[in-house]
Amino acid sequence: MWVVSNKNIQMAEGDYGIALYFRLNGVVPSASDTFEFKFKTALNGTTLLTKTLTGISDNEFELSLTAADTALLPTGRYVYSLDWYRSGTFMCNLVLAGTLIVEDKA
Repeated sequence: MWVVSNKNIQMAEGDYGIALYFRLNGVVPSASDTFEFKFKTALNGTTLLTKTLTGISDNEFELSLTAADTALLPTGRYVYSLDWYRSGTFMCNLVLAGTLIVEDKA
């Protein structure tokens, strides 16, 4: 289960398959747009996971992790960013230095 507060996202270790929904405000994506999440060990750290999302409609999209994705994110704190691309060209950073906390499920 996801818990979201501002740019902070929390999840339990090993969770996957549950979508986290996003709604864009002030951004009108086209059919060729992609949104890219990068999860890193720390600010300017090593990238552990990149998720590229396509098929955005009605200014909404969802992030869903696979079992293989969550295996790359053991218990701990990570930094993530969300970038917007149009036809492969960088448009802007929508989330800068957000925090992902993966909690021990005990």
